[in-house]
Amino acid sequence: MKVNKRVILMTPSMSKGGAETQLLKIASFLQSKHHKVLIISLKPIDEFNGDIRKAGVDALFLRNWSSAPFSNIQILYKTIKKFRPDVVIAFMFIAIIFARLLKMRLKFKLISTIRISVIPKKWYMPFKLTDGLDDAVVYNSVASMINFEKQKLVSKRGIVIHNGITIPQHTKIDGELVNGSFKWVCIGHFRWNKDYLTLFKAIALLKHKNFTVDIVGDLNGELWPEKTIEELNIQDYVNIIGFKKEAHSFLGQSDAFVLSSFSEGMPNAILEAMAYARPTVVTDIDGNHELIEKAQCGLLCEKQNEHDMASNMLKIMDMSAADRTALGAKGQQHIKARFSEEQVMGEWMQLIDGLAG
Repeated sequence: MKVNKRVILMTPSMSKGGAETQLLKIASFLQSKHHKVLIISLKPIDEFNGDIRKAGVDALFLRNWSSAPFSNIQILYKTIKKFRPDVVIAFMFIAIIFARLLKMRLKFKLISTIRISVIPKKWYMPFKLTDGLDDAVVYNSVASMINFEKQKLVSKRGIVIHNGITIPQHTKIDGELVNGSFKWVCIGHFRWNKDYLTLFKAIALLKHKNFTVDIVGDLNGELWPEKTIEELNIQDYVNIIGFKKEAHSFLGQSDAFVLSSFSEGMPNAILEAMAYARPTVVTDIDGNHELIEKAQCGLLCEKQNEHDMASNMLKIMDMSAADRTALGAKGQQHIKARFSEEQVMGEWMQLIDGLAG
């Protein structure tokens, strides 16, 4: 008989990002299989609009560390001790560091999961000093695993468990334009690594073409995007949609996907674009390269190079409908084969069972 497990998933915050989305999918899956699950957010940030509660998953949000550092540590320690987890899954560096230190006293099995290919300088030393306390290290891309092991940032051999992606039931894959003019979609909040400035400059180079770019993501209070759009005179080409809970639904009304970021792990936005059979133009960085090269579903451009991005966007727009269909179909098949939620959640369950068995 299968024994129910007690699992804590720890994260810096529940911001609406790719890592947090995967964390919630894992938590919801474990909860649906009647395991005891607790999400611990080290910051009081929840951008999932009630999704955690709807999934029936318990969650603890610590207070701001600037005002309550000692009480946060006390609450964190007491909560984990009382919960008695079989396994703690720590997402991202600060959560990994906290979980490693707590494991020294509370003796749980620890899965550390790394979601990007490089470690920020501020976490390098505490991450190195606590190395070796993990029971398993999970990456969401081969590129990340290779980089960390090559630089000897971890002493334990890791494994790759991809992001789980929902495959849409019905997808337009005939390559014909959705609305007469070519519609691009870009999904991503206005954060430092998304490099929207390069995308805006690329759009400005293509003003002789009939197209629009819908950007689905939170402005995060930034004023420069609207100002830059006006300065480049691309108001007729760019639609900033803002944050949308079901951002992937915009893919169904698009002809292709574009992403200009200069730093990513294994971006959910690209995975979802592939699941919707959309040809892609993205920057040639580790996670993106791994995806596009294997699937052959789009074009890679040099990061922070608006001319290269514009050139590749033009190639996609000038393709025949049949060629765009072929690119999109390759991407969708790659997702079905390697990133389906059923397969990915099975891999997580197998790992948890192996550690906590």
